[in-house]
Amino acid sequence: SSGINAEWPLRPGDGFIKVDKTYVLSFAEKSKAAGVKQFHMMSSQGANANSYFLYTQVKGEVDDKILGIGFERSVVYRPAVLLVKRQEGRMAEKAAQWVLGWADYSRGMSIPIKDVADSIVGSIFDDAAGIIDNRSIIAKAAALKVPAEEAAAEEVPAEKADAS
Repeated sequence: SSGINAEWPLRPGDGFIKVDKTYVLSFAEKSKAAGVKQFHMMSSQGANANSYFLYTQVKGEVDDKILGIGFERSVVYRPAVLLVKRQEGRMAEKAAQWVLGWADYSRGMSIPIKDVADSIVGSIFDDAAGIIDNRSIIAKAAALKVPAEEAAAEEVPAEKADAS
């Protein structure tokens, strides 16, 4: 053996395709075979199998395949740029998050990660299916938020809880 790995050189995007397409579809197919009834997956705003851009093309291809696997209910969330602090450095993403976090008041191009999480948790218990876009994610997260005054009114004071 010459010591040369036959898989090299990798083409740009190979690692991304392996993680975001191959692994996701394998997991979905194994989940379906194991009897899983619902499949919820986070994709990306702009996902489109016919896109000229690798990222949105792969995301769109995966979305289409997930929706066609035949789960009783499949939900694909398509958030905009996630406003999240990551441990690893992604300079372009950090710059986009900073600009959008500051300038995107309407949240058409960005979304706090907590809103995505709240929407996903809420969707598990309702009848949502198909693709949920960024605006719908924001609306669902807002609908799930309990105003601080309501939450405080529902709390039972410690002395009353002890008396019962």
